[in-house]
Amino acid sequence: MNQPRVENQELKVGVISQHQLEPKGRPEKDRLVQIDGLRGIAMCFVFLGHFAGVWHPLVDSQGAARLYLRIVDADATFGSSFFMLIFAFFAYGSMRRGRRPFGEFIAGRLWRLYPLYLVMVALYIAGSVLLPHMSKLPADRGEWPLYLLQTVLLLPGIVPAKPLMDVSWTLSFIVLFYFVEAALANIFRSSKVRPAGRMLFFCGMALLWALAGDIRHWWEPRTAILWTGMALSEFVDWASIKHHDWAARMVIPAVGLFVFGGLLRTELMLTLPSTPLVSLEIWRFGITSVTLSALTWVCYFGPDAWTRVFTAWPLLLMGEANYSYYLTHGIAIKLFRFGIIPAMGVYASNGLFFWISQLGGIALSVAIATLVHRHVDLPLARLGPLKRPKPAIP
Repeated sequence: MNQPRVENQELKVGVISQHQLEPKGRPEKDRLVQIDGLRGIAMCFVFLGHFAGVWHPLVDSQGAARLYLRIVDADATFGSSFFMLIFAFFAYGSMRRGRRPFGEFIAGRLWRLYPLYLVMVALYIAGSVLLPHMSKLPADRGEWPLYLLQTVLLLPGIVPAKPLMDVSWTLSFIVLFYFVEAALANIFRSSKVRPAGRMLFFCGMALLWALAGDIRHWWEPRTAILWTGMALSEFVDWASIKHHDWAARMVIPAVGLFVFGGLLRTELMLTLPSTPLVSLEIWRFGITSVTLSALTWVCYFGPDAWTRVFTAWPLLLMGEANYSYYLTHGIAIKLFRFGIIPAMGVYASNGLFFWISQLGGIALSVAIATLVHRHVDLPLARLGPLKRPKPAIP
């Protein structure tokens, strides 16, 4: 991996990039532009998966719209899984290559997450109080202090508490894994464990984590994809530094894996068959890990003519504002559920309105996220302890 790409990867981690910190200058085109496109794809899956729930009571039991909703439901967890994988991929890689003290690094990452998160928590609390029919707060007000403390500390998902925002439980695991990633990065930096050994360790931990979640119900099994992200980071670095030609030759097989894995995953979740050896949840995790890793591989090592699809401006717009989008897309969904659809009355079940609303919902969610990103998220980020990392040493 050449030095400019490594340096930009460190700047990118924590969903903030060099060109966001320096708006007057744009970085040179590199693979991270395509990674923004991947983030945009992840956010699109996140939105459509949550938006589908609005339409089930309105759509006929037969027809194209119902089939579309079934497919979206089957792939509803695809976006959040991709979000976690990309987060772990960059966070672990940055920590392993970084030279910043652990405390400074963690402080910077938490500052990137917390300000906007707390703003959204306050907004959801206000909405729950002012509009009780939309409330996510416990019915018993005596439980509010403990629930709000758990929410502020990003514990839902780790402890048995319902998240205030549907997606916030994934942030709980992202923060937890910041500490896991930092500890392992320090251990591997000072040890002589070879890349193959590190990759094998992460793959083994991913399987054990998924099995523990599935059997013991301690956590969502698919959070094991955070371990997959670390394994992928090791694999991509190894291929970039020593085997770039081989990595480029593996792009076509990776495309095949992505297409086959995506179709297989969708088919399994539509038919819900009895599965041998382990549960369907574990099979879904394994297939998702391979599928998303293959797509990331194509993004990194594919020819420019192929990867231009990842740099389409709508995907880049969603990708650059991905954290804001992740936290705010629920606002657009609520505007449709409680505002636009009731206002349409009987026309809300019209097929044309349904299809227009799929695009309209994405457009509305992107507009909200972009405004929040530019006028709330980035200004708050610039106030924090985030510092420019030193150039990576090759």
